[in-house]
Amino acid sequence: MANVPPRSLMPHTRLDEVLSELRARLETVLATRDRVHALLDAVVSVGGDLDLQTVLRRIVETATTLVDATYGALGVIGEDDTLVQFIPVGLSEEEIARVEHWPHGLGLLGLLIKEPRTLRLHRIAEHPESSGFPPGHPPMGGFLGVPIRVREKVFGNLYLTEKRGGGDFGEDDEAVVVALAAAAGVAIENARLYEETRGREIWLQASSEVTTRLLSGAGSAEVLALVARRAREMSGADVAVVLLPCAGGERLRVTVADGVPAGRVSPAEVAVTDSLPGRAYTSGEPVVVADLAETAIPALVCERSRAGPAVAVPLGAAGAVRGVLSLGRRPGRPPFGGPHVRMLHSFAGQASLALELAEARADAERLLLLEDRDRIAKDLHDVVIQRLFGVAMTLMGAMRLLDRPEARTRVRHAIDELDGTIRRIRSAIFALQSPPAPGASPPGARMAWRHATPSKAAPAARDLPDGGGGISRGGRP
Repeated sequence: MANVPPRSLMPHTRLDEVLSELRARLETVLATRDRVHALLDAVVSVGGDLDLQTVLRRIVETATTLVDATYGALGVIGEDDTLVQFIPVGLSEEEIARVEHWPHGLGLLGLLIKEPRTLRLHRIAEHPESSGFPPGHPPMGGFLGVPIRVREKVFGNLYLTEKRGGGDFGEDDEAVVVALAAAAGVAIENARLYEETRGREIWLQASSEVTTRLLSGAGSAEVLALVARRAREMSGADVAVVLLPCAGGERLRVTVADGVPAGRVSPAEVAVTDSLPGRAYTSGEPVVVADLAETAIPALVCERSRAGPAVAVPLGAAGAVRGVLSLGRRPGRPPFGGPHVRMLHSFAGQASLALELAEARADAERLLLLEDRDRIAKDLHDVVIQRLFGVAMTLMGAMRLLDRPEARTRVRHAIDELDGTIRRIRSAIFALQSPPAPGASPPGARMAWRHATPSKAAPAARDLPDGGGGISRGGRP
């Protein structure tokens, strides 16, 4: 049998290489497909809620899952290009408690605020803009930062660190997070629009309720309590207080507190010159503070709570401020934004107008009561006293016609009773015409008559403006 040359192994080797490459590409395609599906699920999950704080936290949790990051955070940028809110994910409660303070937007995070573009790093500490971590912060290496835009304006930045497995974040990770950030911007805008719409609805209901209470005759204390409660609800605040001027306008006193017992509000009075409500009272404009703990302004919140974001809104326009509505949130919560501040200012202005109308109505009722008292006093003097005096004079004239001593004694007694009655009526007239004490309601005719006696309730009849002594002494009515 002829020798057969051995078959070459080259075709098998090339085929194995092609199959291996095909297999690798297929695995890449499958992995890409799975990641795209995960991204689509993430987009649906992020946009499935309308509560802004829930949406923000869900964005961070979804981003860390998509790129296998150990830690993630979302920093919301304020109007002064600093971080006004920081939402961390991946840290336990113990780790969060050990962190001395959250970032303020300096160092590497400040660079992302000044230059909003995607940034990938092998190690954070190697970047020249890195300023380190605050005390208690866990160490972090790899970094991926992506800006989130809402209507072409940067809303905040998404930070991801420490990829699981020890690797670096790659281009695929960056592409996925950029796509998620685009969807997140839409979800954030929808949540903000819903929040503003819901706030306006609550504002309209609250304004209508306040006006109805005032026009129905409710007291100012009850209405101010309603104003504080509804303002806290519409703004999502943790505590709301209403302060009214005292001590000649040099201090503001807490009149109503909602969200915390009034006895635990500290201080109960604040000076106009060095307090957050005082600034709103003197300027007539809202005053907003992102964190009271970082200012020298006294915190008008619960004694056992740390100070956080706060806002003070004047009750009334500049030059006619009647008080201040002050609201506060716990530390770590977002500050009061422009829409909330404008809504609170408008609500406070309407509440102030309603209070002014209620005071005007009370003044009109008081004036009407005083006019009625004057009319009653005039009728008593011009009609009742004159008739009683005439009856008494008739009886005095009839005494000369009486022969029996018993009859004369009885008539004399009747004349004395009429004399005393006239004196009490005059005292009642004097009480009705006297101005009431400050802050006291004017007494009615019944109370004036009940307490009017010649010896205590009023001066003697001879001291009255109409003169007149007793009937028995020949006085005149």
